[in-house]
Amino acid sequence: MKRVIGLVLIVIFVLTKAPAQNNFDETSFLQAIRLSYYTLDKTNLQNFIASVSSAKFDAFTKQNWDTVGVSPIKIIWQKPDKIYISQLKFPFKMNAQQQKDYTELVNALKLQMKGILLDLQRFYLVGLLDQDLMDHYVLRHTDKAVQMTFTDIDNQGTTVKYLLGLNGLCIMIDISYPTQNKEMLLYPEFKTVDQKWLCQGWTVQTLVSGQVVSGFKLKANFAKTQNIWLPESFYIEVQKADKKDKIFYDEIKLFDYLLNQTITITTQKH
Repeated sequence: MKRVIGLVLIVIFVLTKAPAQNNFDETSFLQAIRLSYYTLDKTNLQNFIASVSSAKFDAFTKQNWDTVGVSPIKIIWQKPDKIYISQLKFPFKMNAQQQKDYTELVNALKLQMKGILLDLQRFYLVGLLDQDLMDHYVLRHTDKAVQMTFTDIDNQGTTVKYLLGLNGLCIMIDISYPTQNKEMLLYPEFKTVDQKWLCQGWTVQTLVSGQVVSGFKLKANFAKTQNIWLPESFYIEVQKADKKDKIFYDEIKLFDYLLNQTITITTQKH
């Protein structure tokens, strides 16, 4: 964790000290960002439905019913940026302890998916330049990097900073929550597919009062289905500062995709 924090400080120092690049064109730079990333909203896909499970949930069903591949939830995506999580009816009868374990596992899986989908919005579903963010941003650049700052994005003082290469590739995202005295640092990874950058995962550090309290690493695996790159699995590692000698692992699996369906969404208030 300390090594990554040191890297961030060095990169920001370079950005603040280096002279600006005279031939930098902001319009061309923003257009390059819009065109260079592989995002689902720029494909011909209108929606998808995917079953979701996890390694922990597979272990639960294997132990109790000697089966795996049971999906407790589905996710539904609708172009351009609508995402829903739907809980499914469980096919097996459960005793009180099984019901308790099942509820804990499903709630944890839904919480994991909500967090992953939040980052997937900017890295894969829609892209970095969400229109709501673009309504108020400040761009600074040097001959080495570009910083875009979006202030008070939620009317609660939250600030988002992008650190990007001159080619538009995202190096780091810094999200500051002043009302919580919290900061999140995200380091995405990309590979080139179809001449565009497809996100392969990200590392997240969470700081409270300037101290690292947790680290999170996600690796995303994609496969091409009907000429669309879709996520197959997310491999997750989590480490907390108060348990430095322990790393928590899980794998979330997405399968049985249905594409371009007629979808009717009914939401329930809890």
